Amino acid sequence: MLPGVLAELTLHEEILPMTVDRFFELFPLGALGCLVCLGMLRMVTLYGRGVRVVVVDWERTVPQMFYDLVLITSILALVYHLVAYSWPLPDSFVVRSVGRVIIDSTVAKVVGAVLMTGGLVIYGMALWAFGSSWRLGIDREAPGALVTGGIFAWTRNPVYVAFDLLAIGTFLLQGRVVVLVLAAVVVLMLHELICREERFLREHYGEAFRDYCARAGRYVTWRSTG
Repeated sequence: MLPGVLAELTLHEEILPMTVDRFFELFPLGALGCLVCLGMLRMVTLYGRGVRVVVVDWERTVPQMFYDLVLITSILALVYHLVAYSWPLPDSFVVRSVGRVIIDSTVAKVVGAVLMTGGLVIYGMALWAFGSSWRLGIDREAPGALVTGGIFAWTRNPVYVAFDLLAIGTFLLQGRVVVLVLAAVVVLMLHELICREERFLREHYGEAFRDYCARAGRYVTWRSTG
């Protein structure tokens, strides 16, 4: 009887780590699915109201177009690695030196999952607060009203903060050098995009936006003034 009990305990000890590891492998895929569903649902709702969500800024300079290309390419590559990690896909094109794992601990994965969850929550709150003003791109013709309430009272760029948290969380969950590089590029390119959009907002909304900047931080502020 004792050998049977010991064998059963050993089996449980082997299954439990496998279950935890599989959870962390699938978590990024679930987070990506939630992100896409939230965005698509909001987009379909706004298009149903006659609001054009996806816009192209034809006044971009050549360097800005290059930055956007780098950002889109990095996001697509990051998504590929996220999916490949959750649902095994070939990644032989990745150089072995940048594909190696440099962080592989349960603590790092838990922190990564928390950051990704926080990013999804902030993203959902931002879409809700945006109302009909949400745009993918700079809309110079009909940008909508300036949004300063809700999550925007705490950060001027909650969507980009959410993307930063998702990118960093993805790296902590996977721990690969290539994901670290891609996450860093995404964060840097998003910062450039933030600065570009804020220049437009300052020109378009004038004093109202300057007053808003005095109340809310670009990434985070520790107290809300409404």
